[in-house]
Amino acid sequence: MVFPASQVPDVPQTDLHPAILELYRSLSLTDAYLICKFPSTTILSMKKELVDKWLARAQEVLDSGGVDKAAEEYQFATSLLAAFYGPSSVHLAALKDYIETIYRSQKLTNSAFVAKHCEGVISSTMADIKAGLTTNFRGEIQGEVLGDLIAIAKETLNDKADSATNVAAVLTAAAFEDVLRRLAVEKAAITGRPKLEHVVSSLKDADVLKGGEITTAISYLKFRNDSLHADWTLVYRTQVEGCLNFVESLLLKHFS
Repeated sequence: MVFPASQVPDVPQTDLHPAILELYRSLSLTDAYLICKFPSTTILSMKKELVDKWLARAQEVLDSGGVDKAAEEYQFATSLLAAFYGPSSVHLAALKDYIETIYRSQKLTNSAFVAKHCEGVISSTMADIKAGLTTNFRGEIQGEVLGDLIAIAKETLNDKADSATNVAAVLTAAAFEDVLRRLAVEKAAITGRPKLEHVVSSLKDADVLKGGEITTAISYLKFRNDSLHADWTLVYRTQVEGCLNFVESLLLKHFS
């Protein structure tokens, strides 16, 4: 379904060439445009239904909890922490250690302690989710969305026409910028929206980008600018393919 111009959602002013949005309209990729350019305001909203299901289930567990539901609460608490903080998170390790300590005490009130503690863990995790503080889940969503964009770009490149190369270039360049900025936020404590050159430098200083990754990232900065400003005479299929491979490698390394 083609997005009529009148139905394209309003977006903040950007430095994108007007032709870029027209490309997305013609390919029904307006959502991809929004995701690429404004991830911080769209990523979690895209998966709001999934997050809401977790929160609803958490509330159900709390409402029906009690000493006789200690095992169920513990099982859910571990699943919740693994999903939103990561299976190797300190949050999950702390919960498991605490519960093991309780059971080693061999007291008759073990179940009561387990239930009370798990209810506290579930409640605090719900608060973190609502506040947007669960970076593991956000990172997984980000990786999933960027992965989809890469897949679309690859599929577009199957068409050998210049117009297809241009569309793939836009998707790839936007994904390239977004993955670097998300890495900077998550792993280099960068805030705001500095120039992409500064983002690469920060990732280098934080030892996120290493060795050849640094020079590769720098080499694609001009490709990003040319693509998102629709300077098609400066954009080549080999650049698109190379940048796609680079972005995909970063996704596999940091978001999978």
